[in-house]
Amino acid sequence: MEKSQFLFVLLPMLSIMAYMSPHSILDSQGISLKSDISVQPKEEKKCSDCHSDLMESTILHGPANESCLTCHKVDIKEHTENGARGLNLVKRVPELCYSCHEDSKKDFNSLPVVHQAIKGENACTACHSPHSSDEKHLLLTQQKKLCLSCHNKDVTASGGKTANIKKLLAESKVIHPPVENGCVVCHQPHASENNYLLISAFPRGNYAPAVTDTYALCWECHDSDLLGLSKTDASTNFRDGDRNLHFVHMNGKKSRTCIMCHNVHASQNLHLIEDKVQFGEWSLPINYVPTETGGSCFPGCHAQKSYTR
Repeated sequence: MEKSQFLFVLLPMLSIMAYMSPHSILDSQGISLKSDISVQPKEEKKCSDCHSDLMESTILHGPANESCLTCHKVDIKEHTENGARGLNLVKRVPELCYSCHEDSKKDFNSLPVVHQAIKGENACTACHSPHSSDEKHLLLTQQKKLCLSCHNKDVTASGGKTANIKKLLAESKVIHPPVENGCVVCHQPHASENNYLLISAFPRGNYAPAVTDTYALCWECHDSDLLGLSKTDASTNFRDGDRNLHFVHMNGKKSRTCIMCHNVHASQNLHLIEDKVQFGEWSLPINYVPTETGGSCFPGCHAQKSYTR
């Protein structure tokens, strides 16, 4: 081939090769670089780039730790340009929570007493963090403090009225020991088959049958013989000699309940004796005066009486 003919062929080839990448040249010859060269895609913004604070606590909510899209559907453009807009839950709470917590849904639908907080606008998230927490069960704050953030006022629910527990505890001299350890010692936080969301049976009102099972909650700490034995020198300190005065008050035609004399949370008086108890529309005075070996009371229901152990 003559020199002029060779250049006529070579120059167009060089021009084409100048516009081809090394990869395309090799690909054109059947040589693959996929196993040798990794082309990095453009990095996308992650939720954690802006929201890392939501996952900084020690206990992580499983779905949040796995993927934000488990619970959220995100319109990236809308969310990044307009703040919280464009960031929606895949279902409304509490139905979203029930996707995993089917047992809780079953309890709420089947048990007769349901915590009113569950029925509120925030439902589960009124008490639990959906992302992370330093408290057990993903609570928003320490358990007793959390309960008192709502029970800092009189609460009416399920046909009954619960007094301002936070105020009562702050102003009382005597606190029921279980209360010091937290509300869930005695109460279920979600739903219960028992009155007042209690973990075991306890009656409503001033009178109830003198049956051991009726006061199952009390026997978690106290001796059930104070209800069952007419005479004892050990089961209770409320006795005149060995005459069991708990038995006297809780048995018979007028089987009085604990709340006829005691406040179950706190009181100004020893043994959690109330100053007054509500009896219908009347605030019935107790007028309890303790002594070293017993005490006396002068309530609205009988003359003044005293006892000595």
